[in-house]
Amino acid sequence: MNYTVKDLSRFAGVSVRTLHYYDEKGLLKPAYYDLNGYRRYGEEQLIKLQQIMFYRELGLGLAEIGRIISRPDFDILQALKSHRLLLEKKVERTNELINTVIKTIKYLEGEISMDIKDYYQGFSDEQIEKYRNEARQRWGEEAVGESENRVLKMGKDKFDAVQAEGGAIFQSVADNMSKGHDSPEVQALIGKWRNWLENFHHYSRDAVLGLGQAYSQHPDFAAFFRKINPELPEFFTLAVTYYIENSRQAD
Repeated sequence: MNYTVKDLSRFAGVSVRTLHYYDEKGLLKPAYYDLNGYRRYGEEQLIKLQQIMFYRELGLGLAEIGRIISRPDFDILQALKSHRLLLEKKVERTNELINTVIKTIKYLEGEISMDIKDYYQGFSDEQIEKYRNEARQRWGEEAVGESENRVLKMGKDKFDAVQAEGGAIFQSVADNMSKGHDSPEVQALIGKWRNWLENFHHYSRDAVLGLGQAYSQHPDFAAFFRKINPELPEFFTLAVTYYIENSRQAD
């Protein structure tokens, strides 16, 4: 049994353009092309697309997904079992976030008061304090206090939207890595990232440079960005360094 690209698009809920892109990148090749050049997909491709969608849901970049599913020892059954465990954990995490949203609603309606830690439910108190202490050492008590006040004032919904915007910027940088850290596309994204930082604090050029360096030097930052693309931490640092150096020369 075979399916057209439109069939697969309808079944999986992804666009035809995305399937064409996956084909061009070698991530999901059709079973064959018919005499008219149309793509035809079989059960193997359906299962492979499911794996791609699972890994995308888990936050992996396309390059990393391609490396995983193309390995000779890749086991679909074992991957599905792993996905199940991760999704179960995600359900737990989602329930925690739902509770946080409920608390935020009550806070905004004046029923309860909220602490900055409530915006980071799902992290342990130790993790939160560790990050806050590191931020104080790097930026100072006043800067951290200002940043946390901005977060509290924006509310949880706005905070989530801002976080999503940041995630989209990081993914876009990863998607454009092949163009080079000094390319116009990547440099425009770094400028967008710097503007995005203003949601939390006004950073000087040196502070922006320091944060860009921390993305590759700090193990927690680096681990986060490697989930998007294994080479993103070092690439981002290069891109930020180039951005700051050029902005200084422009003055």
